[in-house]
Amino acid sequence: MALTWVARGLPVVPCSRTDKGALVPGFGRDASPEQLAPFSDVEQVRAWWSGRFKRAHVGLLTGRSTTGGRGLVVVDLDMPKGDARPLEGRWSGCAGGTDVLELLAREAGADWPETYSVLTPSGGMHLYFQQPTDGPLIGCATGEGPTAPHIGPMVDVRGIGGYVIAAGSYSTAQGRAYERASAPEVRPQPLPGWLLELLRPSAPAAAPPRPPAPVRALPTGSRAERYAAAALTGATEDVASALEGERNRRLFLAARKLGELHATAPTVLDETTVREQLLAATLAAGLRGGEREALRTIHSGWTKGLANPTTPKALLGGAA
Repeated sequence: MALTWVARGLPVVPCSRTDKGALVPGFGRDASPEQLAPFSDVEQVRAWWSGRFKRAHVGLLTGRSTTGGRGLVVVDLDMPKGDARPLEGRWSGCAGGTDVLELLAREAGADWPETYSVLTPSGGMHLYFQQPTDGPLIGCATGEGPTAPHIGPMVDVRGIGGYVIAAGSYSTAQGRAYERASAPEVRPQPLPGWLLELLRPSAPAAAPPRPPAPVRALPTGSRAERYAAAALTGATEDVASALEGERNRRLFLAARKLGELHATAPTVLDETTVREQLLAATLAAGLRGGEREALRTIHSGWTKGLANPTTPKALLGGAA
């Protein structure tokens, strides 16, 4: 099994079957190409698993590929330890790392990311993604923390300098194997934009973003139309000023709010106008994932808003 992963361009390391610890050092975040070479050398790998480490787990080194392709970043969704207290605040109701990631996806207006997945012996899950092709590679993090790539409790991230146990390895301590959960044809996918935004540290402060395109001049003769125009302006300003890590969520919420108001002033809040204005604000703010990811988030929020129309209290008194 170890040689299979090497053939796919992923370095491997023998790991303990009891505590999962790496049995060979030298692959840390700052390791040189020379130091990393043994972990992808066919003869060395064969010697490890046919000799002293023949019963070892196969650990996959994350972060780098040896064939010129993209390395891995693995999101490790843990289960709580026996004495762990229930999560509170933002994470209240989350019973494990899977719930935490589902919450983060909902906040971003996104779906659960479909990619190569492995069930762990403890009941958790590993989600395998490709490292990004531009910008810095993703590193490692454990649980919740103040900076990326920490994204939430019971969610670990394994990138540069890390490793995960491969599917097929059997845990002696837990009496279960690491089992592939995704379909046979599924391979590690690129990180979706909303997740990449959470996993990358904020960039240094740059010049203020360009203001969004001005709202198209539209009839505002009624109270509802004036309210809708103000809501559109406020939504674009909110999206344009959003900080990194909040941009995708703000965009989804803005599109959903405008979708909810659509029926009150359809000539002002038509789909094309809303899409153009929010997209301009999003690109000005610098949302990771580019135009395609932004349009998908706008569509998702707009659709949810249309399904839940609302009339603000300020409009219940009639037109003026």
